[in-house]
Amino acid sequence: MKMKKIAALRAKREAELKAKQALAAAGPYELSMTFLVDEVNDVVEQYREEHNLENAEATPEHVAYSVYHGDLIICLKNILIPLDQEWLLGIDSHYYNAETDEVMTVPVQFQMPKMPFNEFKFGSKLAVDRGHGLKTRWRGINEELNEILLTDVPVGFTRVRSDAKLSCFTGFTDYSCLKEFNFIKKIIREQGLEGIEKLNQVIAKYNTEQVA
Repeated sequence: MKMKKIAALRAKREAELKAKQALAAAGPYELSMTFLVDEVNDVVEQYREEHNLENAEATPEHVAYSVYHGDLIICLKNILIPLDQEWLLGIDSHYYNAETDEVMTVPVQFQMPKMPFNEFKFGSKLAVDRGHGLKTRWRGINEELNEILLTDVPVGFTRVRSDAKLSCFTGFTDYSCLKEFNFIKKIIREQGLEGIEKLNQVIAKYNTEQVA
């Protein structure tokens, strides 16, 4: 009888702990990352060329973290959150006219309905509200942004740089994802990006040995 009570008490405590963990993972959390668009393109492209990478998505974490700043990039690189989100992207593109010595900034903001991250980047069949009752297919960040800038920027202005911020409100997929996120944050805080690079080298070596 005593053993049954102990087992029941243990089960109750485990259930309470799991409930607390699930609540902690669910959030919601506001996750964001800021980046300089030109720096991202240059650094990632250079790394791809130096290491013969065909896919930009295969860029290692320590390289991605060096150009994307904030918690969201950790979650995207390690898939720690559901990738269907209501994404919010703000981009300030700065221009200069050498003839008139004028400068101008074109702010653009995309507030998206829920869609997968890859569809948000590259295009989706999902129709988005353009205003005045008009809805058309989302064509991806680059096409949407370029069309706006071509319309809004006068002739004679050259783009100097574009600063961006991407954010969303979300929970983690589960508690193990929240723990992994906190673990990565701890490594960055204590060892910097070199710590992330070393960790991934160890993981890659272990995976290779397991396959062999």
